[in-house]
Amino acid sequence: MTISSTPQPDGGYGWVIVFASALTNFITLSLIQCFGLILKDTFTELHLSAMEGALIINLNGAFGMLTGPITGVLQKVYGCRITAFGAALLLTTGMVLTSFSRSFLAIVGSYGIVTSLGMQMSESTQRLAINLYFKKKRSLVTGFVMTVAGFGPILIPQLIGILLKVYSTEEVILLYGGMCAHIFVAAALLQPVEWHVEGKGTREEKIELKELGSTDEEEKKSFCASVLETVARIFDLDLLKDPVFDNILAGLALASFAELNFTLLIPFILHDYDLTTDQIATFLSTLGVADMISRFLSPYVGNYFKKPSRLMFAYSLVILMIIKFTIILFDNYYVLLIIGFTLGMAKGIRKVYMWLVIPDYVSLEKLPSAAGMDMLARGCCILIGGPILGVLRDATGSYTICIIVMNCITITTILMWATEAIIKRFKRRNLEFESEVEGMSSGK
Repeated sequence: MTISSTPQPDGGYGWVIVFASALTNFITLSLIQCFGLILKDTFTELHLSAMEGALIINLNGAFGMLTGPITGVLQKVYGCRITAFGAALLLTTGMVLTSFSRSFLAIVGSYGIVTSLGMQMSESTQRLAINLYFKKKRSLVTGFVMTVAGFGPILIPQLIGILLKVYSTEEVILLYGGMCAHIFVAAALLQPVEWHVEGKGTREEKIELKELGSTDEEEKKSFCASVLETVARIFDLDLLKDPVFDNILAGLALASFAELNFTLLIPFILHDYDLTTDQIATFLSTLGVADMISRFLSPYVGNYFKKPSRLMFAYSLVILMIIKFTIILFDNYYVLLIIGFTLGMAKGIRKVYMWLVIPDYVSLEKLPSAAGMDMLARGCCILIGGPILGVLRDATGSYTICIIVMNCITITTILMWATEAIIKRFKRRNLEFESEVEGMSSGK
């Protein structure tokens, strides 16, 4: 299935796609949030420093994103289904290899690279499939997918806590690899939208990678110019000429870096507070319950207030900043549970509207490339910034400075977007004023 101009049916077989996306995200999102619960003891056994642990976790979050533009091209050429099968194979293989990894480099290769590729490709492909089938109901469907996926962070921590009492860490990771194999089922369900839209013509936009110069005009150009033009067309690099898109891209990258690192570091932060494994699992489940509730309610709240996706996303960032700061102030277990519930509510809003910011701005034909650029930008931020947070943790002996730094990065996103809004409003007022002056002059 290539990206085509077939209109989204907003229903029908699309609900099967919703199930496939929910299943995939149920597995991958719980993996992101809960793997620190599994690996924290392994990191201690292998005598890994906080910087090495942060590098492994951030490499897992970033490496797959770095290949985002390539994933976008694969989606254009081979379609969602084949790309999803490849992602499922990488994810399952990576988890199986991680279960046998007993050194820093081995974990970097299996969990940090192979698993990361499969996880990010799976999420990106399922997100594109949703947008191919839904337009008017996009926000509601995204909220539903995120709600179902939210059961993962609720149930999986409890399951992991039970399994760790019975099996070794390596065996628990292997069992999780078996769970990841269910993504093959989700991949098989991704049928092309053209199969389910009757009487609609299609216009496939295939990527031709062979002949770089097929017209007289192209023959006059140098080979290098032809190659650059072809690359720009394949990856839709013209998107980068739009300053608003660039601002969206940079803001999402910075915000995602801060929030992903905080999510990944939560088990380690709570471990520093001397919480037991069961208490950490309960905290994560509490956070997951609130997250799930918020994901379900977010689209309805957004529709009620008639606010755009980016503004709703920015509101969630403000709330998250406040909550992260409160974790520095309290270490009582029951107070932390209340904070975890509030944190989950804000995270749910952020997750739903993060999926919608770029699709609401770019055209469907350019969405794979735009999503790939988004992943690349986020991956760069995570890969560069993650180890820095690890160094700060090693230097200070506390995660307090790390939380403050992450909040400062989030503030940067809000300031960037607020500046854009102010400039837009100023230009709009100038245009209105000029129109009024012209109208008065013509009236005379």
